[in-house]
Amino acid sequence: MTITTFNVLTGLAYLTLVVVASWVSWKKGEKEGSVFMLKYLREHKFFNDSDYFKFMKHIRTELLIDKINEVSPKELKKNEKED
Repeated sequence: MTITTFNVLTGLAYLTLVVVASWVSWKKGEKEGSVFMLKYLREHKFFNDSDYFKFMKHIRTELLIDKINEVSPKELKKNEKED
């Protein structure tokens, strides 16, 4: 019984490790790819400094809009009642 439990726990630990490592690697690669693309565009004069800052402002605005849209109507009503 204990050997079976040990084998199951070891297998779950390996699966968890693979999932976590894959997720971290994917997020890191996604960020590095984005930074590389922006650096390439700046170096090859597709973006100058002011265009780069406009683009980053646009991205931050889009992220803020997405964050606001994630709030459900129920949460909004709940927050209104608390105020």
